[in-house]
Amino acid sequence: QICSKTNKESSSCFNNSDVNKPLLKPGCGGFGIRNFLTLFLSIEVTKSMLEASRAKEHGDSIAYENACRKTQILTDQLNESNPILTEISDAMTAEGVAKEKIAELLLELEVDGLDGDESEEICYWKSVMEKEAVKKMAANEKLMDCNSKYQRLMKKLRESLV
Repeated sequence: QICSKTNKESSSCFNNSDVNKPLLKPGCGGFGIRNFLTLFLSIEVTKSMLEASRAKEHGDSIAYENACRKTQILTDQLNESNPILTEISDAMTAEGVAKEKIAELLLELEVDGLDGDESEEICYWKSVMEKEAVKKMAANEKLMDCNSKYQRLMKKLRESLV
């Protein structure tokens, strides 16, 4: 995660030479959807590549061909889903930045009172937050469509093996 605070605003141990550059802030340590899906697909690609290797070693050309097809489907899914996952991640990050800006402005409101510029700025950041939420939802829909596509391809491959 990237903190919205800059060096000039914080005395963090993560010191950058550029005072306007965001500082690194420890995240929750969670393993997000992007990492999980990529890891899962990478493991499945590796497993299917091992299946292909074993089939080739045993001279089983049909099992080898099927494992190669499975590897290709999984690799294609990994490649197609990666930019969608980036869209989701980027939208989530931008939405989070907007939420932080709103929280900062609301805190200023409590301390100093609200002036017209801050009111407009809150409206601006709310619109950014809403726009990014819509982007995130659209990208999640694309990811579900992508997943459905590859589920169908894997089902078709499994059915062709019977």
